Amino acid sequence: MRYLIILVIVNLSLKGNWVLAQQPPPQPQQALDDQEVINVENLYKNNQAPAPVIVPKAPEAISQKEQKEQTEIKNNADVQTSKIKSLADLNKLAPFSDVSVIQKKFLPKTGRFQLYTAGGLITNSPWFINLGVKANLGYHFTESFGVEASGMFLSSSEGESAKEIRANNSLQPDKFVIAKYNIGLDLIWSPIYGKISTLENEIIPFDMYFAFGGGMSGTNAQENTVPTFHIGTGQIFALSKAMAFRWDYSWSLYQATPVADVASTSAPSKSNYNDLIFTAGVSFFFPEASYR
Repeated sequence: MRYLIILVIVNLSLKGNWVLAQQPPPQPQQALDDQEVINVENLYKNNQAPAPVIVPKAPEAISQKEQKEQTEIKNNADVQTSKIKSLADLNKLAPFSDVSVIQKKFLPKTGRFQLYTAGGLITNSPWFINLGVKANLGYHFTESFGVEASGMFLSSSEGESAKEIRANNSLQPDKFVIAKYNIGLDLIWSPIYGKISTLENEIIPFDMYFAFGGGMSGTNAQENTVPTFHIGTGQIFALSKAMAFRWDYSWSLYQATPVADVASTSAPSKSNYNDLIFTAGVSFFFPEASYR
């Protein structure tokens, strides 16, 4: 009996060792984690949604008018002879020679009249205060050239210098030659066009012009009216397509013979006189612009 029990125990021990030998060795924890990641990736790949199918959009139909416009553009001689056939040809253009920028003008003048009304004064008279009103009417053939008829009427009053020489030197300032009015016709040339920005970021277009012409001046001299040569410059600041603020500074040159002074023993001689006249006012343009 004792031997039988020993044989059973030995037999069980041998079987237990054989089972342990058949089991695989335990894997490290890092290998198990990598295996889980691989399993999750395989699961995502197997369940991934199919890629969307892109259906090409059918071209939109164009109207007969658009087809006609495209045909006219293709048949245009300028387009056919143009250097630009595709976007790749843009790098062949020479800077500032084949490319032009067309900027619309806010206040068009071509084929329109301009009425300028202003107040002004003579700025270079040492003896008198000369104030006056001015009215000009012009016509613009192009944006750069036009003609303008002008007229200005002046009033004069003695300044402090004239009063002093009358009191201290027994002279008569009223015998000094002064202009009472002037009328003339000028050629207007406007070569400069630009824009300025105010503090409120408002853009104001302007023209700068030059005037050349002549006319007649009325004076208190012996000749009463004398031929006058006239040049001037100024600027026009557009307020709308029909109205603008304008200033003008002009130089008038003429010859006149003063009236003889009773205290003088010699006859007066003809001399050159010039007036620097500054005016500022408002210009009105008409008829209404039908272009741009």
